[in-house]
Formats: sequence, C-alpha cells, structure tokens
Amino acid sequence: MIPVVVYNPLGWKRSGVIKIRIQFPRRTPGDVFASASLESGDVTIDKNTGIAEIPVFVEDVPPLGYKVVLVGQQHAVDEFNLPDAQINETASTATLENKTLMVAVDKRSGCITSLFHRQPGYETLASGGCGNQLQFFKDTPKDYDAWNIDPGTLDQQIPAPAQADSVEVVRGGEQHPAIRVTRHWQNSTFVQTISLKGDQIDIENDIDWREQHVLLKAAFPLSVKSDFATYEIPYGAIERPTTRNNSWEKAQFEVPAMRWGDLSGAGADGKVHGLSLLNQDKYGYDAVGNVLRLTLLRSPTWPDPDADQGHHYFHYALYPHAGTWKDALTVRHGWEYDYPLQAVVTTAHAGSLPAEHSFASVSPENVVLTAVKKAEDANGLIFRVYEWAGKETTAEFHVPPGATGATITNLMEQAEGDPLKVEGDVVKAPIHPYEILTILVKYPNGGPKQ
Repeated sequence: MIPVVVYNPLGWKRSGVIKIRIQFPRRTPGDVFASASLESGDVTIDKNTGIAEIPVFVEDVPPLGYKVVLVGQQHAVDEFNLPDAQINETASTATLENKTLMVAVDKRSGCITSLFHRQPGYETLASGGCGNQLQFFKDTPKDYDAWNIDPGTLDQQIPAPAQADSVEVVRGGEQHPAIRVTRHWQNSTFVQTISLKGDQIDIENDIDWREQHVLLKAAFPLSVKSDFATYEIPYGAIERPTTRNNSWEKAQFEVPAMRWGDLSGAGADGKVHGLSLLNQDKYGYDAVGNVLRLTLLRSPTWPDPDADQGHHYFHYALYPHAGTWKDALTVRHGWEYDYPLQAVVTTAHAGSLPAEHSFASVSPENVVLTAVKKAEDANGLIFRVYEWAGKETTAEFHVPPGATGATITNLMEQAEGDPLKVEGDVVKAPIHPYEILTILVKYPNGGPKQ
C-alpha cells in the first residue's frame, strides 16, 4: 500500500477525485513497464519511466487540512469507489450519464444537445439548441488591439462548419468514459473532451490556434430566460442585464467575471433552474436573452504580431442546478473548481500530526475563507472572509490551538471594536450581508508547535 497525503486548500470539508502519480518498481534491470501491471483499465503505466496516474475518489478531506489515504497497486480505482459514469451510443448520439446528470452529444455536429438534470427532472438546454457551440467573430479593435473589444464585435459572427470532424467515445476504463469532439476551422484545430465529474460536466480544451483578429466563444442556449445574469467579482457577485434596450445595457456586451457566470430563471415547470458556467482562467462572459457565453480566445497582432498563436490547453465546466445560484452553492463550486484537492505520494513514517487533520475552518456555508496569513505587526494570524448570500450571519472560526485573544480589524490589520472571545479554539464574530471581515487571532508565544 502506498500512502498519499491529500490536501484541501479551502475552508470547508470536501470530497473529490484526485490523480495520483505513482512510480512502479522494475521487476528486473532493464525491464520495461507493462500496463498489465494494473488490472484497472483507468491506469496506464509509462513503459519507460514506470509512472502511472491513478484516479482515486477521496471522501471528507478536512477543511484547510489533509487526509492520508492508502492506495493499493492492484485495483486501486475500485478500492476507492469512484463515482459511476456510463456511456451509451446510437448511430447519431453519444450519451454520458451518472446519478445526477445526463449529457448527450450529436455525432454529426459535436453539439451538446441535451443536459438533463435528473433530480428535478429538468432539461437545462433550450430545445433544438446547440450547447458548447464554438462561435467566431471578427475582432478588429480601433485602438489597443490586445486590450480592447469594440462595440459591435459580437454582431459580426463568422460562419463556421456545422459538422465536426469526429465525435468519438473515449472509454478509458468503465469508471471514466468521455466524449471527444474534434473540429477544425480555417487554420486552427479544436479537440474538446467532455466528461462527467459528479454534478458537473468538465470540458477539456486542447486547441491549436492559428487565427488573426478572431474572437472565439463557447455558447450555451438555455431553457430558461432572465433579465439578468450573475457574475462573480472580487469578494462578491453582480447582476448584469441580458437585455440590450439602452446604451447602458448595450455597453455591457462583454463583461468580466472571476470563477463563474450564471443564468437562472423560471423554467417551463414554473420553478427556478439555471446553469453556472465555471472557468479556471477565462474571464470574459456575456449573456443575451437565454444564451450564456464564455470567451475562450482572441488573436490580436499588436504589439505582438504573433500574440496567442499556438497551443492552448484549458478547462471550463457546466454546473446545471435547481433554484438560484445561491441555492445551488455556486460560489463553493467555483472555488472548488479553481482550487482542486492536491495529492502528494509519501512514505510510511511516524510524525507528530495525526493521519487526518484540519488546521483551520470557517462556517457557515455562506462565509468563504479567502486568506490566512501571519499578522504584519503582531504575534498572531490574520483570517479574512466574506459573506456572499446577503444574510446577516455569525461567522465561526475554528483556529489552531493556543490562541489567547482575537479582535476584528480593518484591511490594514488595525483593531476595531471590542475583543472577541476565544472558547475552545473557536472564535465567533458577526458578519453583515456581503461584508469583508478580517480578524486577528493572537498567539503571543508563537502559536502551536507541530
């Protein structure tokens, strides 16, 4: 058995799939490694290096902490009960499904034609719509080519082929099937791998981009419509119009967002449904009517004539949900998508810490811990959080042992108000709707030694 330390960088307990890189020993000097060394179809061993990536589902990793798991070299995936995902094929459609979602891809166009959310029994995409449609636009800013997108850019869509080069099933073992869509357009090629990850659909992009003055978006026509879409901004979220009724609304043809954008509204069943479009490093969105889009690539020629040319590899994800983005905890999904669980292979050894440990945490679920750092001018730790749901709340901080006191500070770490009580390594502080709250937890003797 191989011990693996799984680290959770966020302030709440979570579960998820990690990929563990394991070095397998040679049987004899000069021997090559064979993939048959593992019986799971998910595992491929590099025949020259003996390194394999093994997907493992790990449950309940402590907040801002770690959990040690033991991974066996045989049947490693089955031992950890990876969430099931099944694939079905017809002559025209490839379908992925698990207990939460079903996603269908048309084999001719490569479009996602269905995104069915099982629990409410609701179809997220508009009837007849092409989900994950790649759309191309002429992009010729008047000034500052690499920085600006001019008004009217998104009115100049360039026709693209209606047919994909190929749509193939990537089985990769029974636990991790996927659908791979390959396209080309002009001088560029696009390979997108669609897979299910619990209650989300992950879209892996491998693009060879060879265009100039072209903007690329991925579009999702939804079965709901709203006058507003919501986007994450630093320490909060903001609604922006999906209508274009006046100059102010027309000026918001492209808007920034951090980890997610969301379009939610009343569905045909009279209930609220929506889709959160999560990203890891793409921050331009727009929404008009029932269509939510994410900007993937641009291709300016000034000041660098070869800007953005070449290979691009990135992910984004679809999170269909019942209720509003607040009901669906989209904020947490965005943080988890950007800050995945991390795994480090180690050796069995004795130590002062237990096999499972949390260094700190914050609750309830509408409060997000964004920073823990050493105080600049005091012996203590700074904890910074924000409230995202618009609720008056008491934030509960579970801090490392040994604290002698705590106080609320401003962003400059200057004390404000009365001292806070520390009771059993717990500090409680009121937090107002949408407030950014900072507290200083004092450790005059330097804190716990571990």
